[in-house]
Amino acid sequence: MPQDRDIQGRDTQGRGSSAVLTAAGRSAGHAERNYCGYREVVRNSFKQWYKNNRDSWSGTTTNDRVTHFAVAAAPTDEHQPGSGPARVLDIGCGRGLQTASLAEWLEAEVTGLDLLDVWDTPEVAHGSIRFHQGDFLAFRAEGLDLLVDNGCLHHQRREDWAPWVEHGRKMLRPGGVWVVSVFLSPDGEITPHPLADGRLNWWLTEELVTELYEANGFRFTGSLEIDRHFEYEGHQLKYLTLSFVAV
Repeated sequence: MPQDRDIQGRDTQGRGSSAVLTAAGRSAGHAERNYCGYREVVRNSFKQWYKNNRDSWSGTTTNDRVTHFAVAAAPTDEHQPGSGPARVLDIGCGRGLQTASLAEWLEAEVTGLDLLDVWDTPEVAHGSIRFHQGDFLAFRAEGLDLLVDNGCLHHQRREDWAPWVEHGRKMLRPGGVWVVSVFLSPDGEITPHPLADGRLNWWLTEELVTELYEANGFRFTGSLEIDRHFEYEGHQLKYLTLSFVAV
């Protein structure tokens, strides 16, 4: 089956309140400058992690559980029950392992999107996969059936959460599904845990993420907590994976 590498246009890249749940009221020029600067921080951070083979998230059991959740949450064609979605976007696809799994299991046309070209994906027997290097907010598509964000939202600046969700909503068809996986806050607090290189790691709550998506054209449909088998500062950490349908 076809596997296309589209690397043209390499784009550089407390509880919730209305200020972070919707994109209104931003200073466009100032926000864009800050966004581009932080996007370089994120890109350079992950570049080093991949270079040093520290991408422990690639091909793990926890990653597979997110993929299984996404497949189960995917919309199906009313006229062809069980056929699965035709078009899928995998945000922050990394090496593309999840991209390939989505194509295989859903027999879908899947685009893997990432700031870095670390694509290392096997051929697929069902569906098709392609890679695009660039930033999510610069990516354009329409009529998508499924959007999967496995670990990107929790690295964004707080002021970019609403624009992030709003942009994805524009690319999904009505009834399309967004699956998002984030760092679950172990203590119920919404807190940033920045790395030394400046990349943010937000601990988020189900309440906050649900409010964020429902404020931007989505309805909550399900959630799953996934044990990371990782202890940090006395906490046993988990991922929180949620699904939302575009309304």
